Amino acid sequence: MSNLGNHFNDEAEKFDKTVHITIPRYEEMTDVLISCIPYDNEDIKVLDLGCGTGNITMKVLERFPNAHVTCLDISENMLGLAKRKLASYDSIEYVLGDFTIIDIIDSYDVIISSLALHHITTDEAKLDMYQHIYDALNEGGVFYNADVVKSNSEYLEQLNESVFMEFMKSNGLSQDEIDAHKQKRHANDFPITLTKHIQLMQKVGFTDAEVIWKYCSNAIYGASK
Repeated sequence: MSNLGNHFNDEAEKFDKTVHITIPRYEEMTDVLISCIPYDNEDIKVLDLGCGTGNITMKVLERFPNAHVTCLDISENMLGLAKRKLASYDSIEYVLGDFTIIDIIDSYDVIISSLALHHITTDEAKLDMYQHIYDALNEGGVFYNADVVKSNSEYLEQLNESVFMEFMKSNGLSQDEIDAHKQKRHANDFPITLTKHIQLMQKVGFTDAEVIWKYCSNAIYGASK
């Protein structure tokens, strides 16, 4: 397993306990992400890339109970938690794999992701990922991503990070805990600017890519095919 897979196996049990005290407006962000899906209560096929503990898939199925969801994640422990959380649903397929190298062999109406794609290390690998996503979408299908992004400005980058640090401090984290969290982010995160994301998506064929929501260094963007 890759170092990233090992990292998330270690982090799996902590994720749901810490996400709301380390990521500002997490619920707002994920609610907006689900609201972007332009379907009624239809029998849609959804791919959740980097599904983690299943938070996004749960919100998808709460809104679209007839949906069929494929949950893909690199961490066996994360998938195990997702399976337990989503045990009452029988329309989910769980796939253990690295979404940066695994072939997406099926086709989907919706491909969705949250706090995962920024772990892709290079622009070339990100471009390849967008090509796989585009190719795996049905005509008229949509891709939306809620993720960490980099600012175009070094000043704003520092400002955004200070907001995150103050948010964690306000939720009772010690300075040592904040520093440890910051160190893990810098070791495992490879964000790029929203401008760059849009450019990469346009290169693979998306024509209506746009930003839907942003707060500090978290944003939602996407497009239809």
